[in-house]
Amino acid sequence: MDNSIERRLQRLEDRENIRELTATYCFLVDDGRYDDLVDLHFTDDAGCDFRTRSGDLEPFVSKGSEEVRAFFKGVVANMLRDMSHTVHNHRIVVEGDGASGECYFELTARDAASGAPIVGAGRYIDRYRRVENRWRFEQRNADIFHMVALAEGW
Repeated sequence: MDNSIERRLQRLEDRENIRELTATYCFLVDDGRYDDLVDLHFTDDAGCDFRTRSGDLEPFVSKGSEEVRAFFKGVVANMLRDMSHTVHNHRIVVEGDGASGECYFELTARDAASGAPIVGAGRYIDRYRRVENRWRFEQRNADIFHMVALAEGW
């Protein structure tokens, strides 16, 4: 393993840029800026696989920019509004121009149909790829632990 100062600095920069990517994802999803999200932060052949552990929601699987965009515009936007979500406990492994990582997420939102407050949590399991010197999502999977009305709790 190359442990030169330059290589060590590059690894730290890569990890920080990936952390910034996942934080930016949260802001763009919460703001409904799905075109910016997909065009600037996902690879053209990216995939998403969002599912709940309980099986109470159909898995949402998409592949390629247009399907990923349709997922966010057609599913996320129609299920939740006034969303605020965060990521934490991020673990990242960088290998050249590819990387993998996972982090927990928590969210608050309102049900788009009823307006009822919602709480949710889960884990993102990701693969990233450096494209034109910028890290992007190659695959974003969400293992949703719970997404319930606040009054019900989990």
